Amino acid sequence: MKRENKKPTLKDVAAKLGVSTATVSNAFNRPDQLSVSLRDKILKQCHELGYTGPSLTARSLRTGKTGVIGVLLADNLSYNFSDPVATRFLAGISSTLDAQHVNMLLLPSSAENYQNTQVETIPDSFIVYGKPVDSSVVERIQRQGKPLIAVDFKLDGAPSININNREASYEVAKHALQGLKGKVLILGLKLEPSTAITLLHHDKLYSSEESISRCRFDGYQDAMEEAGIEISSQNIWQIHQLEPEALKTVLRGALTAPDKVGAMLCMSDKIALAALEVTKELGIKVPEELKIVGFDNIPDAAVHDLTTVNQPLTEKGRIAAQMALGLIPYESINLPSELIIRKTT
Repeated sequence: MKRENKKPTLKDVAAKLGVSTATVSNAFNRPDQLSVSLRDKILKQCHELGYTGPSLTARSLRTGKTGVIGVLLADNLSYNFSDPVATRFLAGISSTLDAQHVNMLLLPSSAENYQNTQVETIPDSFIVYGKPVDSSVVERIQRQGKPLIAVDFKLDGAPSININNREASYEVAKHALQGLKGKVLILGLKLEPSTAITLLHHDKLYSSEESISRCRFDGYQDAMEEAGIEISSQNIWQIHQLEPEALKTVLRGALTAPDKVGAMLCMSDKIALAALEVTKELGIKVPEELKIVGFDNIPDAAVHDLTTVNQPLTEKGRIAAQMALGLIPYESINLPSELIIRKTT
């Protein structure tokens, strides 16, 4: 009877190579502790022996650490991989984790994804980027009793990393409202639980602690009230996760309505850039007839000369990762933002 080959253990490999188990482990987990030539030699010999590295499970049982940081995204995973704001934030996290040889685990925002798994038990700490609509997911993570950093919202008992969204929105709106010709249209990102396009329940808005959209909306309101402009619920639209063509259909409807729009306050550059495309189709002159502002300063904003708010998205990711790793104090941070004035105003 043929005997099955047994996968070599860390001790087996160390004995064959004539080095300590710690040296073999360092070749995989702490390469800075070895010379390049020694590490390359060990990894080559491990490959020949069929050894793929120390067991994550065994290491976690021994040290209580997995070397994994969990990142929970408020929107579904596919959306975040196509969203330029999320990708820059994730790039900041990744660069920091790469430098520390730590892994990242992306966690889903839907409770249904956790029904047959305990994936939330794996990470050593968590970064939550935006508050998920399903609050039970955050509660599931909180029950782990591990460090948690909230980004772009506030959570009791956890430090948060934000910019002053209300102040930044006030500044960009104040600039856009100068010399206004027509009504103001606010294009927001999920201001309330409703999936309606126009704002149905002004009294059911998310709080400023749980939603940056609410903070930005409050900033727009501050600027409009200061300018003596009345705010109508019918002029406040919610933009959900619409495909580009669907988004442009919504914007066409807004810009062909009987009441002329003089300024569009967009809570993201993606919305503002889609609005710019529609104005070209409709022959609306920007900024002479219509002023458009965005938020985030993604790369395409500069390409299309969009007035917007710059926020340090990559730096936000780096700081969140440093805090999750315990490299900086576990305390809330407010990062600076900057009004970027270009040709759309």
